[in-house]
Amino acid sequence: MISSTRYRALSEINRQTDLSRQIADLQQSVSTGKRINKASDDPDAAARIGEIRQTQADQVVWTSNTNMGTSIASAVDTKLGSIGDMLNRAKELVLSGRNDTTSLTDRASIASELRAIVNDLNSASTASDPTGAPLFPAGTPLSIPVSDTLSLPATAQRSAVFGNVTTANGTQTLQQILTDAATAVEGSSATRATDIQTSLDAIDAGSAHINQVRADQGVRAGRFDSAKADLESSGEDLSVERSGLESTDLTYALSEFQSKQTALQAAQTLFAQSNKTSLFDLLG
Repeated sequence: MISSTRYRALSEINRQTDLSRQIADLQQSVSTGKRINKASDDPDAAARIGEIRQTQADQVVWTSNTNMGTSIASAVDTKLGSIGDMLNRAKELVLSGRNDTTSLTDRASIASELRAIVNDLNSASTASDPTGAPLFPAGTPLSIPVSDTLSLPATAQRSAVFGNVTTANGTQTLQQILTDAATAVEGSSATRATDIQTSLDAIDAGSAHINQVRADQGVRAGRFDSAKADLESSGEDLSVERSGLESTDLTYALSEFQSKQTALQAAQTLFAQSNKTSLFDLLG
């Protein structure tokens, strides 16, 4: 009889202790705003929160990379626009040199400016991007990671920008086209008209080439914009999911707190009353 009474008392004490722990956990959950304060509170949810936390950390890096890629792509587009302007100016100069009445002095001045544009093109080809790396790399452009499965280049290879222009004289660089144009403007009157027309055609081919390169660059920039938008959308979804997993449902938590507190108070009252009975009362 005594052993059975002791067992029931111990069992009741353990039950009340567990209720007290649950109430304390609910109090902490309400005060911190977090439903899960340790992995054992909900192992599956805690594991998923860990995965989300790692992905969010990765996304910080990927977002930084997309910003860098966008910055580089923008710098490339600006430089390509400048190169297009150089070619337009070169065409204006060559057209002015086509006139037979242009003096030798003026031709020399035109040729000098064309060669200066060639120098500007050389400088543009070795320009640096916002990170200090070549804006138009001599080798394959670096691919920038924007997710765990996708890396994107922000620019084009130097030779693809300044070379590979198909002209009547074969495949040429922009610099060679303008160098030939300077030579044509200063050339002999016997071949000048033909040579200048060939140069004008080559300059037009160079302008068309740059326009295509710039269009391709717009595609690259668009891919970084899309990657950034995807990261923002995914980031919002992950934040909502994480909040749902770890944030406290105040309505539920307060209801549970009140219910368990009432149950504990009732259990304590009943336990105190039942233990007023002495051993003699039990024997009597």
